[in-house]
Amino acid sequence: MIKSTTKQTMKTTFSLLLASSLLLSACSGGGNTNNEGGNATNQPSSSGNATSEPSKGPKPKITVSVYDRNNVPEGEGTITDNRWTKWIQENAPVDVEFVPIPRTNSQERWNVLFASGEAPDLIFEFSNAFMRELADKGQIIPLDEVIEKNSTTYKKFLQENEIIQKLTKHNGETYFFGRQIPMTTNHFLMIRKDWLDKLNLKVPTTTDEFLEVAKAFTTGDPDGNGQADTLGATFQAVDFFYQMNNIPADPVNAYFLEGGELKRSWDRPQAVLAFKKAMYEAGVVDKDIFADQNGAKAQQDWLNGKLGIWGMGGLEGGGGYSAYETLMTNNPNAEVAILPMPASEFGTFAPAGGTPVQFTAAINATAKDPDAVMQYIDWLSSEEVAKTLMFGFEGEHYKIGENGCPKPIDPAKNKQELNYNGDMYMLANTGLMGECAEFSNQLDPAKPLNQSYLDLIEQGRAAYLSPDRPLWKEIEFSPSLPADMLVTTNTIKNTLTNIYTKAIVGGASETVEKAIEEAKKAWEQAGGAKIDEFYAKSYADNKDNIIHTDEYFQYIRK
Repeated sequence: MIKSTTKQTMKTTFSLLLASSLLLSACSGGGNTNNEGGNATNQPSSSGNATSEPSKGPKPKITVSVYDRNNVPEGEGTITDNRWTKWIQENAPVDVEFVPIPRTNSQERWNVLFASGEAPDLIFEFSNAFMRELADKGQIIPLDEVIEKNSTTYKKFLQENEIIQKLTKHNGETYFFGRQIPMTTNHFLMIRKDWLDKLNLKVPTTTDEFLEVAKAFTTGDPDGNGQADTLGATFQAVDFFYQMNNIPADPVNAYFLEGGELKRSWDRPQAVLAFKKAMYEAGVVDKDIFADQNGAKAQQDWLNGKLGIWGMGGLEGGGGYSAYETLMTNNPNAEVAILPMPASEFGTFAPAGGTPVQFTAAINATAKDPDAVMQYIDWLSSEEVAKTLMFGFEGEHYKIGENGCPKPIDPAKNKQELNYNGDMYMLANTGLMGECAEFSNQLDPAKPLNQSYLDLIEQGRAAYLSPDRPLWKEIEFSPSLPADMLVTTNTIKNTLTNIYTKAIVGGASETVEKAIEEAKKAWEQAGGAKIDEFYAKSYADNKDNIIHTDEYFQYIRK
Protein backbone atom coordinates (compact mmCIF):
# COMPACT_ATOMS: atom_id res chain seq x y z
CA MET A 1 0.00 0.00 0.00
CA ILE A 2 1.06 3.59 -0.56
CA LYS A 3 2.33 5.39 2.48
CA SER A 4 1.88 9.10 3.11
CA THR A 5 4.72 11.20 1.72
CA THR A 6 6.62 13.01 4.43
CA LYS A 7 7.61 16.63 4.27
CA GLN A 8 11.32 15.78 4.14
CA THR A 9 10.78 13.37 1.29
CA MET A 10 8.90 16.02 -0.64
CA LYS A 11 11.71 18.53 -0.09
CA THR A 12 14.26 16.06 -1.42
CA THR A 13 12.08 15.18 -4.39
CA PHE A 14 11.58 18.80 -5.37
CA SER A 15 15.27 19.58 -4.96
CA LEU A 16 16.22 16.76 -7.29
CA LEU A 17 13.64 17.84 -9.83
CA LEU A 18 14.78 21.42 -9.74
CA ALA A 19 18.36 20.32 -10.30
CA SER A 20 17.28 18.73 -13.56
CA SER A 21 15.77 20.33 -16.62
CA LEU A 22 12.32 19.23 -15.58
CA LEU A 23 9.91 21.73 -14.12
CA LEU A 24 7.22 21.30 -11.57
CA SER A 25 3.59 22.13 -11.89
CA ALA A 26 0.41 22.50 -9.83
CA CYS A 27 -3.24 21.90 -9.32
CA SER A 28 -5.74 23.90 -11.32
CA GLY A 29 -9.40 24.73 -11.11
CA GLY A 30 -9.09 27.38 -8.43
CA GLY A 31 -7.26 24.98 -6.17
CA ASN A 32 -9.39 21.98 -7.07
CA THR A 33 -7.18 18.92 -7.32
CA ASN A 34 -9.77 17.30 -9.56
CA ASN A 35 -10.89 14.87 -6.99
CA GLU A 36 -13.42 14.90 -9.29
CA GLY A 37 -11.48 19.44 -13.13
CA GLY A 38 -7.83 29.76 -29.88
CA ASN A 39 -4.27 30.72 -29.70
CA ALA A 40 -2.81 31.62 -26.35
CA THR A 41 -1.28 35.04 -26.09
CA ASN A 42 1.74 33.68 -24.21
CA GLN A 43 3.42 30.30 -24.45
CA PRO A 44 5.13 28.47 -21.58
CA SER A 45 8.82 29.25 -21.65
CA SER A 46 10.91 26.66 -23.45
CA SER A 47 13.45 26.76 -20.63
CA GLY A 48 10.95 25.03 -18.39
CA ASN A 49 9.77 22.13 -20.49
CA ALA A 50 9.55 18.59 -19.17
CA THR A 51 10.55 16.95 -22.42
CA SER A 52 10.29 13.43 -23.73
CA GLU A 53 12.98 11.61 -25.72
CA PRO A 54 13.54 13.20 -29.14
CA SER A 55 11.41 11.58 -31.78
CA LYS A 56 13.20 9.68 -34.57
CA GLY A 57 10.28 10.23 -36.91
CA PRO A 58 6.75 11.51 -37.03
CA LYS A 59 4.96 11.06 -33.74
CA PRO A 60 2.05 8.62 -33.72
CA LYS A 61 -1.25 10.50 -33.56
CA ILE A 62 -3.96 9.87 -30.98
CA THR A 63 -7.17 11.60 -29.99
CA VAL A 64 -7.85 12.43 -26.33
CA SER A 65 -10.94 13.74 -24.58
CA VAL A 66 -10.91 16.77 -22.28
CA TYR A 67 -13.80 18.20 -20.29
CA ASP A 68 -15.03 21.58 -21.48
CA ARG A 69 -16.22 23.55 -18.45
CA ASN A 70 -16.37 26.90 -20.29
CA ASN A 71 -13.77 28.18 -17.85
CA VAL A 72 -10.89 29.19 -20.13
CA PRO A 73 -10.20 32.90 -19.50
CA GLU A 74 -10.36 35.38 -22.34
CA GLY A 75 -7.02 35.57 -24.08
CA GLU A 76 -6.08 31.98 -23.26
CA GLY A 77 -7.78 30.38 -26.25
CA THR A 78 -10.09 27.38 -25.96
CA ILE A 79 -9.96 24.17 -23.96
CA THR A 80 -8.53 22.37 -27.00
CA ASP A 81 -6.15 25.13 -28.14
CA ASN A 82 -4.27 26.98 -25.41
CA ARG A 83 -0.84 27.32 -23.84
CA TRP A 84 -1.09 23.91 -22.17
CA THR A 85 -2.35 21.93 -25.17
CA LYS A 86 0.56 23.45 -27.10
CA TRP A 87 2.98 22.49 -24.34
CA ILE A 88 1.65 18.93 -24.43
CA GLN A 89 1.99 18.82 -28.21
CA GLU A 90 5.59 19.99 -27.96
CA ASN A 91 6.65 17.59 -25.23
CA ALA A 92 4.48 14.46 -25.38
CA PRO A 93 5.80 11.36 -27.18
CA VAL A 94 2.66 11.34 -29.36
CA ASP A 95 0.76 13.86 -31.46
CA VAL A 96 -2.36 14.68 -29.42
CA GLU A 97 -5.63 15.99 -30.83
CA PHE A 98 -8.01 17.04 -28.06
CA VAL A 99 -11.75 16.36 -28.30
CA PRO A 100 -13.97 18.58 -26.08
CA ILE A 101 -16.60 16.92 -23.88
CA PRO A 102 -19.14 19.25 -22.19
CA ARG A 103 -18.85 18.65 -18.45
CA THR A 104 -22.52 19.35 -17.78
CA ASN A 105 -23.79 16.63 -20.12
CA SER A 106 -20.78 14.45 -20.76
CA GLN A 107 -22.60 11.13 -21.08
CA GLU A 108 -25.02 12.51 -23.63
CA ARG A 109 -22.08 13.70 -25.72
CA TRP A 110 -20.27 10.39 -25.29
CA ASN A 111 -23.30 8.50 -26.58
CA VAL A 112 -23.37 10.65 -29.71
CA LEU A 113 -19.64 10.22 -30.31
CA PHE A 114 -19.75 6.44 -29.91
CA ALA A 115 -22.83 6.14 -32.11
CA SER A 116 -21.12 8.11 -34.87
CA GLY A 117 -17.80 6.31 -34.53
CA GLU A 118 -16.05 9.55 -33.56
CA ALA A 119 -15.21 8.85 -29.89
CA PRO A 120 -11.54 9.60 -29.14
CA ASP A 121 -8.88 6.97 -28.54
CA LEU A 122 -8.32 7.91 -24.90
CA ILE A 123 -11.44 8.46 -22.82
CA PHE A 124 -11.36 10.55 -19.64
CA GLU A 125 -14.55 10.37 -17.59
CA PHE A 126 -15.29 10.66 -13.86
CA SER A 127 -18.51 8.58 -13.90
CA ASN A 128 -17.52 5.07 -12.82
CA ALA A 129 -20.95 3.64 -13.64
CA PHE A 130 -20.78 5.00 -17.19
CA MET A 131 -17.27 3.65 -17.69
CA ARG A 132 -18.39 0.19 -16.55
CA GLU A 133 -21.27 0.45 -18.97
CA LEU A 134 -18.78 1.08 -21.78
CA ALA A 135 -16.86 -2.03 -20.71
CA ASP A 136 -20.02 -4.15 -20.78
CA LYS A 137 -20.84 -2.89 -24.27
CA GLY A 138 -17.36 -3.73 -25.55
CA GLN A 139 -16.68 -0.05 -26.31
CA ILE A 140 -13.41 0.00 -24.36
CA ILE A 141 -10.65 -2.61 -24.33
CA PRO A 142 -9.18 -4.78 -21.55
CA LEU A 143 -5.82 -3.31 -20.60
CA ASP A 144 -3.77 -6.09 -19.00
CA GLU A 145 -1.91 -6.98 -22.20
CA VAL A 146 -1.24 -3.44 -23.39
CA ILE A 147 0.02 -2.45 -19.94
CA GLU A 148 2.27 -5.51 -19.65
CA LYS A 149 3.80 -5.10 -23.10
CA ASN A 150 4.02 -1.36 -23.53
CA SER A 151 3.98 0.40 -20.15
CA THR A 152 6.77 1.30 -17.76
CA THR A 153 5.67 4.15 -15.47
CA TYR A 154 2.05 3.18 -15.07
CA LYS A 155 2.82 -0.55 -14.87
CA LYS A 156 5.19 0.06 -11.95
CA PHE A 157 2.58 2.17 -10.18
CA LEU A 158 -0.06 -0.52 -10.71
CA GLN A 159 2.18 -3.33 -9.48
CA GLU A 160 2.91 -1.44 -6.27
CA ASN A 161 -0.72 -0.68 -5.43
CA GLU A 162 -3.10 -3.55 -4.84
CA ILE A 163 -6.00 -1.19 -4.14
CA ILE A 164 -5.61 0.36 -7.62
CA GLN A 165 -5.55 -3.12 -9.13
CA LYS A 166 -8.88 -3.89 -7.43
CA LEU A 167 -10.39 -0.55 -8.34
CA THR A 168 -9.60 -0.75 -12.05
CA LYS A 169 -10.88 -4.27 -12.67
CA HIS A 170 -14.26 -5.10 -14.17
CA ASN A 171 -15.49 -8.67 -14.46
CA GLY A 172 -12.03 -9.94 -13.59
CA GLU A 173 -10.07 -7.88 -16.15
CA THR A 174 -8.39 -4.48 -16.00
CA TYR A 175 -10.38 -1.96 -18.03
CA PHE A 176 -9.51 1.39 -16.45
CA PHE A 177 -6.55 3.56 -15.54
CA GLY A 178 -6.51 4.73 -11.93
CA ARG A 179 -4.64 7.11 -9.68
CA GLN A 180 -4.10 8.05 -6.06
CA ILE A 181 -5.27 11.46 -4.88
CA PRO A 182 -5.16 13.09 -1.44
CA MET A 183 -7.76 11.86 1.02
CA THR A 184 -9.31 15.17 1.92
CA THR A 185 -12.59 16.66 2.96
CA ASN A 186 -15.00 17.89 0.32
CA HIS A 187 -18.62 18.44 1.33
CA PHE A 188 -19.04 20.31 4.59
CA LEU A 189 -21.39 22.16 6.89
CA MET A 190 -20.56 25.51 8.47
CA ILE A 191 -22.42 27.05 11.37
CA ARG A 192 -22.52 30.65 12.60
CA LYS A 193 -20.68 30.34 15.89
CA ASP A 194 -21.42 33.96 16.77
CA TRP A 195 -25.13 33.19 16.47
CA LEU A 196 -24.73 30.22 18.81
CA ASP A 197 -22.95 32.43 21.34
CA LYS A 198 -25.55 35.18 21.14
CA LEU A 199 -28.41 32.73 21.74
CA ASN A 200 -26.48 30.78 24.42
CA LEU A 201 -26.60 27.59 22.38
CA LYS A 202 -24.15 24.73 22.07
CA VAL A 203 -22.94 23.14 18.85
CA PRO A 204 -25.58 20.49 17.98
CA THR A 205 -24.33 16.92 18.16
CA THR A 206 -27.55 15.01 17.36
CA THR A 207 -30.25 15.45 14.76
CA ASP A 208 -32.72 16.55 17.46
CA GLU A 209 -30.28 19.23 18.66
CA PHE A 210 -29.65 20.27 15.05
CA LEU A 211 -33.36 20.93 14.55
CA GLU A 212 -33.63 22.89 17.79
CA VAL A 213 -30.66 25.09 16.87
CA ALA A 214 -32.13 25.67 13.40
CA LYS A 215 -35.40 26.75 15.00
CA ALA A 216 -33.60 29.17 17.30
CA PHE A 217 -31.66 30.64 14.40
CA THR A 218 -34.96 31.18 12.57
CA THR A 219 -36.96 32.77 15.39
CA GLY A 220 -34.36 34.21 17.78
CA ASP A 221 -33.20 37.22 15.73
CA PRO A 222 -29.53 36.08 15.80
CA ASP A 223 -28.38 38.95 13.57
CA GLY A 224 -29.91 41.45 15.99
CA ASN A 225 -31.69 43.62 13.45
CA GLY A 226 -35.11 43.24 15.05
CA GLN A 227 -36.60 41.56 12.00
CA ALA A 228 -37.71 37.98 11.33
CA ASP A 229 -35.44 37.63 8.29
CA THR A 230 -33.13 34.71 9.12
CA LEU A 231 -33.36 30.99 8.41
CA GLY A 232 -31.82 28.15 10.33
CA ALA A 233 -30.57 25.73 7.71
CA THR A 234 -31.04 24.06 4.33
CA PHE A 235 -31.28 20.41 3.33
CA GLN A 236 -27.59 20.49 2.44
CA ALA A 237 -25.80 17.40 3.84
CA VAL A 238 -28.85 16.18 5.80
CA ASP A 239 -28.78 12.90 3.87
CA PHE A 240 -25.26 12.28 5.16
CA PHE A 241 -26.64 12.20 8.73
CA TYR A 242 -28.12 8.84 7.70
CA GLN A 243 -25.22 7.61 5.53
CA MET A 244 -27.15 8.41 2.38
CA ASN A 245 -26.97 11.00 -0.36
CA ASN A 246 -29.51 13.17 -2.16
CA ILE A 247 -33.00 12.04 -1.16
CA PRO A 248 -35.44 12.78 -2.78
CA ALA A 249 -33.47 13.80 -5.89
CA ASP A 250 -31.80 10.38 -6.17
CA PRO A 251 -34.13 7.89 -4.47
CA VAL A 252 -32.86 4.73 -6.16
CA ASN A 253 -29.43 4.23 -4.60
CA ALA A 254 -30.22 2.96 -1.11
CA TYR A 255 -28.22 -0.24 -0.66
CA PHE A 256 -26.39 -1.32 2.47
CA LEU A 257 -24.49 -4.35 3.71
CA GLU A 258 -26.36 -6.61 6.10
CA GLY A 259 -24.81 -9.87 7.24
CA GLY A 260 -22.35 -9.83 4.37
CA GLU A 261 -25.09 -9.29 1.77
CA LEU A 262 -26.06 -6.16 -0.15
CA LYS A 263 -29.69 -5.28 0.50
CA ARG A 264 -32.04 -2.42 -0.30
CA SER A 265 -32.92 -0.18 2.63
CA TRP A 266 -36.27 1.51 3.17
CA ASP A 267 -35.78 2.57 6.78
CA ARG A 268 -32.97 5.02 6.03
CA PRO A 269 -34.85 6.85 3.25
CA GLN A 270 -37.82 7.01 5.63
CA ALA A 271 -35.63 8.57 8.32
CA VAL A 272 -34.26 11.15 5.87
CA LEU A 273 -37.76 12.07 4.75
CA ALA A 274 -39.03 12.33 8.31
CA PHE A 275 -36.24 14.70 9.31
CA LYS A 276 -36.57 16.88 6.23
CA LYS A 277 -40.32 17.03 6.72
CA ALA A 278 -39.78 18.14 10.33
CA MET A 279 -37.38 20.85 9.16
CA TYR A 280 -39.78 22.03 6.47
CA GLU A 281 -42.79 22.15 8.78
CA ALA A 282 -40.79 23.96 11.46
CA GLY A 283 -40.04 26.72 8.95
CA VAL A 284 -36.27 26.49 9.35
CA VAL A 285 -35.71 26.09 5.58
CA ASP A 286 -36.89 28.24 2.70
CA LYS A 287 -40.44 27.29 1.73
CA ASP A 288 -39.33 27.35 -1.92
CA ILE A 289 -36.35 25.09 -1.25
CA PHE A 290 -37.23 22.65 -4.02
CA ALA A 291 -37.19 25.48 -6.53
CA ASP A 292 -33.59 26.21 -5.52
CA GLN A 293 -32.27 23.14 -7.33
CA ASN A 294 -28.64 24.22 -7.53
CA GLY A 295 -28.54 25.81 -4.07
CA ALA A 296 -27.82 29.31 -5.41
CA LYS A 297 -30.49 30.98 -3.27
CA ALA A 298 -29.31 29.24 -0.10
CA GLN A 299 -25.72 30.23 -0.83
CA GLN A 300 -26.74 33.84 -1.34
CA ASP A 301 -28.61 33.81 1.98
CA TRP A 302 -25.48 32.49 3.69
CA LEU A 303 -23.20 35.03 2.05
CA ASN A 304 -25.58 37.83 3.04
CA GLY A 305 -25.63 36.72 6.66
CA LYS A 306 -29.22 35.44 6.68
CA LEU A 307 -28.62 31.70 7.09
CA GLY A 308 -27.25 29.96 10.16
CA ILE A 309 -26.12 26.55 8.87
CA TRP A 310 -24.91 26.05 5.32
CA GLY A 311 -22.57 23.90 3.27
CA MET A 312 -21.43 22.84 -0.18
CA GLY A 313 -18.66 20.85 -1.81
CA GLY A 314 -15.07 22.02 -2.01
CA LEU A 315 -13.92 22.78 1.53
CA GLU A 316 -10.34 22.11 0.42
CA GLY A 317 -10.64 24.02 -2.80
CA GLY A 318 -11.15 27.40 -4.34
CA GLY A 319 -14.94 27.18 -4.24
CA GLY A 320 -15.15 26.86 -0.48
CA TYR A 321 -12.50 29.52 0.07
CA SER A 322 -14.20 31.97 -2.28
CA ALA A 323 -17.52 31.56 -0.47
CA TYR A 324 -15.83 32.14 2.90
CA GLU A 325 -14.04 35.23 1.57
CA THR A 326 -17.34 36.68 0.35
CA LEU A 327 -19.10 35.90 3.62
CA MET A 328 -16.42 37.70 5.62
CA THR A 329 -16.44 40.65 3.23
CA ASN A 330 -20.19 41.03 3.66
CA ASN A 331 -20.18 40.22 7.39
CA PRO A 332 -16.80 41.22 8.88
CA ASN A 333 -17.87 40.30 12.43
CA ALA A 334 -19.12 36.83 11.54
CA GLU A 335 -17.58 33.81 13.26
CA VAL A 336 -18.06 30.40 11.68
CA ALA A 337 -17.06 26.86 12.55
CA ILE A 338 -17.19 23.50 10.83
CA LEU A 339 -20.16 21.44 12.01
CA PRO A 340 -19.58 17.68 12.37
CA MET A 341 -22.44 15.58 11.01
CA PRO A 342 -24.85 15.17 13.95
CA ALA A 343 -25.63 11.66 15.13
CA SER A 344 -28.82 9.99 13.90
CA GLU A 345 -30.37 6.74 15.03
CA PHE A 346 -28.07 4.97 12.54
CA GLY A 347 -24.81 6.42 13.83
CA THR A 348 -22.44 9.29 13.10
CA PHE A 349 -21.02 9.58 9.60
CA ALA A 350 -18.91 11.76 7.33
CA PRO A 351 -20.12 13.61 4.24
CA ALA A 352 -18.84 12.88 0.74
CA GLY A 353 -15.13 13.53 0.64
CA GLY A 354 -12.05 13.23 -1.53
CA THR A 355 -11.55 9.48 -1.66
CA PRO A 356 -7.86 8.56 -2.10
CA VAL A 357 -8.19 6.41 -5.23
CA GLN A 358 -10.24 6.73 -8.39
CA PHE A 359 -10.23 5.57 -11.98
CA THR A 360 -10.61 8.16 -14.70
CA ALA A 361 -9.54 6.79 -18.09
CA ALA A 362 -9.94 3.96 -20.60
CA ILE A 363 -8.94 3.14 -24.19
CA ASN A 364 -11.55 3.13 -26.93
CA ALA A 365 -12.05 -0.26 -28.58
CA THR A 366 -11.69 1.44 -31.97
CA ALA A 367 -8.31 3.01 -31.16
CA LYS A 368 -5.99 2.26 -34.09
CA ASP A 369 -2.81 2.40 -31.99
CA PRO A 370 -3.35 1.37 -28.34
CA ASP A 371 0.43 1.20 -27.91
CA ALA A 372 0.71 4.92 -28.68
CA VAL A 373 -2.11 5.65 -26.23
CA MET A 374 -0.15 3.72 -23.59
CA GLN A 375 2.93 5.85 -24.33
CA TYR A 376 0.85 8.95 -23.61
CA ILE A 377 -0.55 7.43 -20.41
CA ASP A 378 2.96 6.71 -19.17
CA TRP A 379 4.12 10.23 -20.02
CA LEU A 380 1.03 11.90 -18.55
CA SER A 381 1.11 9.93 -15.30
CA SER A 382 4.80 10.65 -14.68
CA GLU A 383 5.62 12.83 -11.69
CA GLU A 384 7.42 15.48 -13.72
CA VAL A 385 4.63 16.05 -16.23
CA ALA A 386 1.93 16.04 -13.57
CA LYS A 387 3.76 18.68 -11.54
CA THR A 388 4.34 20.88 -14.56
CA LEU A 389 0.65 20.87 -15.46
CA MET A 390 -0.29 21.42 -11.82
CA PHE A 391 2.12 24.12 -10.69
CA GLY A 392 3.27 25.75 -13.90
CA PHE A 393 6.82 27.04 -14.22
CA GLU A 394 9.23 28.16 -11.53
CA GLY A 395 9.76 31.89 -11.58
CA GLU A 396 6.60 32.38 -13.63
CA HIS A 397 3.89 30.66 -11.60
CA TYR A 398 5.55 29.50 -8.38
CA LYS A 399 8.53 29.60 -6.10
CA ILE A 400 9.61 26.96 -3.61
CA GLY A 401 8.33 27.70 -0.11
CA GLU A 402 9.82 26.90 3.27
CA ASN A 403 8.05 23.53 3.32
CA GLY A 404 9.70 22.53 0.06
CA CYS A 405 6.51 22.92 -1.93
CA PRO A 406 5.74 25.23 -4.85
CA LYS A 407 3.98 28.40 -3.70
CA PRO A 408 2.06 30.67 -6.09
CA ILE A 409 3.91 33.86 -6.92
CA ASP A 410 0.88 35.70 -8.23
CA PRO A 411 -2.49 33.98 -7.66
CA ALA A 412 -4.14 36.29 -10.18
CA LYS A 413 -1.66 35.25 -12.87
CA ASN A 414 -2.22 31.57 -12.07
CA LYS A 415 -5.97 32.07 -12.20
CA GLN A 416 -5.58 33.47 -15.70
CA GLU A 417 -2.92 31.13 -17.07
CA LEU A 418 -3.09 27.90 -15.09
CA ASN A 419 -6.29 27.24 -13.22
CA TYR A 420 -8.33 25.98 -16.18
CA ASN A 421 -6.17 22.98 -17.13
CA GLY A 422 -7.05 20.55 -14.33
CA ASP A 423 -8.85 18.11 -16.62
CA MET A 424 -5.65 17.64 -18.61
CA TYR A 425 -4.00 15.72 -15.78
CA MET A 426 -6.76 13.42 -14.60
CA LEU A 427 -4.16 10.67 -14.12
CA ALA A 428 -1.83 12.68 -11.88
CA ASN A 429 -1.00 10.81 -8.68
CA THR A 430 -1.40 13.87 -6.51
CA GLY A 431 -1.79 11.66 -3.45
CA LEU A 432 1.94 10.87 -3.69
CA MET A 433 2.87 14.54 -3.50
CA GLY A 434 1.95 15.02 0.15
CA GLU A 435 0.98 18.48 1.30
CA CYS A 436 2.35 20.05 -1.88
CA ALA A 437 -0.71 18.89 -3.83
CA GLU A 438 -3.24 20.10 -1.28
CA PHE A 439 -5.20 23.32 -1.57
CA SER A 440 -3.97 24.45 1.85
CA ASN A 441 -0.47 24.75 0.36
CA GLN A 442 -1.75 27.62 -1.78
CA LEU A 443 -2.83 29.69 1.21
CA ASP A 444 -0.53 32.15 2.96
CA PRO A 445 -0.95 31.83 6.75
CA ALA A 446 0.52 35.33 7.16
CA LYS A 447 -2.77 36.68 5.79
CA PRO A 448 -5.49 36.62 8.50
CA LEU A 449 -8.26 35.48 6.14
CA ASN A 450 -6.09 32.63 4.83
CA GLN A 451 -5.16 31.56 8.34
CA SER A 452 -8.80 31.54 9.37
CA TYR A 453 -9.64 29.33 6.43
CA LEU A 454 -6.72 27.03 7.19
CA ASP A 455 -8.24 26.64 10.65
CA LEU A 456 -11.55 25.65 9.07
CA ILE A 457 -9.80 23.05 6.91
CA GLU A 458 -8.21 21.56 10.02
CA GLN A 459 -11.60 21.53 11.76
CA GLY A 460 -13.07 19.78 8.73
CA ARG A 461 -10.41 17.09 8.75
CA ALA A 462 -10.91 16.48 12.45
CA ALA A 463 -14.68 16.30 12.00
CA TYR A 464 -14.90 14.24 8.82
CA LEU A 465 -11.74 12.14 8.38
CA SER A 466 -11.80 9.53 11.09
CA PRO A 467 -12.54 5.77 11.22
CA ASP A 468 -14.93 6.64 14.05
CA ARG A 469 -17.19 8.33 11.49
CA PRO A 470 -17.73 5.98 8.52
CA LEU A 471 -17.93 7.50 5.09
CA TRP A 472 -21.29 8.17 3.45
CA LYS A 473 -20.95 5.00 1.37
CA GLU A 474 -19.72 1.66 2.63
CA ILE A 475 -18.26 0.30 -0.61
CA GLU A 476 -16.98 1.41 -3.99
CA PHE A 477 -19.52 -0.46 -6.06
CA SER A 478 -21.10 0.77 -9.28
CA PRO A 479 -21.92 -2.14 -11.59
CA SER A 480 -23.61 -1.17 -14.82
CA LEU A 481 -27.20 -2.32 -15.04
CA PRO A 482 -28.53 -4.27 -18.04
CA ALA A 483 -30.38 -2.06 -20.51
CA ASP A 484 -33.88 -3.08 -19.37
CA MET A 485 -33.07 -2.43 -15.72
CA LEU A 486 -31.50 0.91 -16.58
CA VAL A 487 -34.76 1.94 -18.23
CA THR A 488 -36.60 0.83 -15.09
CA THR A 489 -34.44 2.92 -12.78
CA ASN A 490 -34.73 6.01 -14.97
CA THR A 491 -38.51 5.65 -15.00
CA ILE A 492 -39.02 4.86 -11.34
CA LYS A 493 -36.64 7.60 -10.23
CA ASN A 494 -39.10 10.34 -11.19
CA THR A 495 -41.96 8.48 -9.55
CA LEU A 496 -40.14 8.06 -6.24
CA THR A 497 -38.86 11.63 -6.30
CA ASN A 498 -42.41 12.94 -6.65
CA ILE A 499 -43.68 10.68 -3.86
CA TYR A 500 -40.92 11.74 -1.49
CA THR A 501 -41.20 15.45 -2.30
CA LYS A 502 -44.94 15.37 -1.72
CA ALA A 503 -44.35 13.79 1.70
CA ILE A 504 -42.01 16.59 2.74
CA VAL A 505 -44.19 19.52 1.67
CA GLY A 506 -47.68 17.97 1.79
CA GLY A 507 -48.57 18.61 5.40
CA ALA A 508 -50.20 16.27 7.91
CA SER A 509 -52.17 14.27 5.36
CA GLU A 510 -49.03 13.25 3.46
CA THR A 511 -47.23 11.20 6.07
CA VAL A 512 -43.78 9.73 5.63
CA GLU A 513 -45.14 6.26 6.37
CA LYS A 514 -47.65 6.65 3.56
CA ALA A 515 -44.94 7.81 1.19
CA ILE A 516 -42.71 4.83 1.91
CA GLU A 517 -45.55 2.40 1.33
CA GLU A 518 -46.34 4.11 -1.99
CA ALA A 519 -42.67 3.99 -2.91
CA LYS A 520 -42.37 0.29 -2.10
CA LYS A 521 -45.43 -0.49 -4.20
CA ALA A 522 -44.18 1.58 -7.13
CA TRP A 523 -40.76 -0.06 -6.90
CA GLU A 524 -42.29 -3.53 -6.92
CA GLN A 525 -44.63 -2.79 -9.81
CA ALA A 526 -41.77 -1.37 -11.88
CA GLY A 527 -39.70 -4.51 -11.44
CA GLY A 528 -37.44 -3.16 -8.73
CA ALA A 529 -37.02 -6.61 -7.18
CA LYS A 530 -34.99 -7.69 -10.20
CA ILE A 531 -32.68 -4.71 -9.70
CA ASP A 532 -32.26 -5.56 -6.02
CA GLU A 533 -31.39 -9.14 -6.99
CA PHE A 534 -28.94 -7.92 -9.64
CA TYR A 535 -27.06 -5.73 -7.17
CA ALA A 536 -27.03 -8.45 -4.52
CA LYS A 537 -25.65 -11.02 -6.94
CA SER A 538 -23.11 -8.60 -8.42
CA TYR A 539 -21.79 -7.85 -4.96
CA ALA A 540 -21.62 -11.54 -4.02
CA ASP A 541 -19.83 -12.42 -7.26
CA ASN A 542 -17.28 -9.62 -6.97
CA LYS A 543 -16.86 -9.04 -3.24
CA ASP A 544 -13.19 -10.06 -3.29
CA ASN A 545 -12.42 -7.19 -5.67
CA ILE A 546 -14.68 -4.57 -4.10
CA ILE A 547 -13.10 -1.83 -2.03
CA HIS A 548 -14.66 -1.19 1.36
CA THR A 549 -14.30 2.47 2.18
CA ASP A 550 -12.96 1.84 5.67
CA GLU A 551 -9.74 0.89 3.81
CA TYR A 552 -9.30 4.53 2.88
CA PHE A 553 -8.42 5.80 6.31
CA GLN A 554 -4.86 4.46 6.05
CA TYR A 555 -4.28 7.14 3.40
CA ILE A 556 -4.89 10.10 5.69
CA ARG A 557 -1.77 12.27 5.78
CA LYS A 558 -0.55 12.52 9.35
